[in-house]
Amino acid sequence: MTRTSLAALGALFLATSAHALEDLPDSCASDLSSAVYASRDEADQAELQCDIDRADLLVRRADTIFDTAQTPLMRIVDTAAPSGAAYVYDVVDASGTMMLDARTVPVGDDVKVPMCRLQTQLPTAVASKVALSLLTAGGTDVPAYGNRQKMVTNADGSRSFELLLSSHDVVTLIETTNGPRHFSRHAEATDSIAELNRSVIGVANFSDGWVCNTN
Repeated sequence: MTRTSLAALGALFLATSAHALEDLPDSCASDLSSAVYASRDEADQAELQCDIDRADLLVRRADTIFDTAQTPLMRIVDTAAPSGAAYVYDVVDASGTMMLDARTVPVGDDVKVPMCRLQTQLPTAVASKVALSLLTAGGTDVPAYGNRQKMVTNADGSRSFELLLSSHDVVTLIETTNGPRHFSRHAEATDSIAELNRSVIGVANFSDGWVCNTN
């Protein structure tokens, strides 16, 4: 069995456990045999569509909870949530100023988590990275679905790649100059999209401006 087939089997097994609490769209109902024998491009496209639809469910839930409906320049949805909470991060243009609107959202209808929201201005350095992505992320050299592997430096200084089979997926929408593009990355990925995600999410992680409703 090829490495792609092994990865597909492992990913399906782990995804079943990881998504136990999450409401999943129909596009995520994978057939095991088709996942194993699909081409790499077909498998990646199917995984990307599943992740996009998962993110859309969470965004709609966040819009309902917080009574928000906006068209951001960039949107990041962190779908993994051991606590049962996912996160939606919107970067919006407020009269020339990039603002971050971050919200927690339960991954399922039966999951109870504190409803928290952060609204803050992006630091100049992070706003510049977002602005640059609007120009560069539309290129075909930036893959929509990122490889689920990370580079590891071995004790002897050599490098190898380790498969990432957990389903901690981060889904990004960027309104590029070539039109909107979706991206899916593992949370441990290290490419340009993943690093951009971490820059924006880092602003929220270190902010004391969160307002929570625990009812």
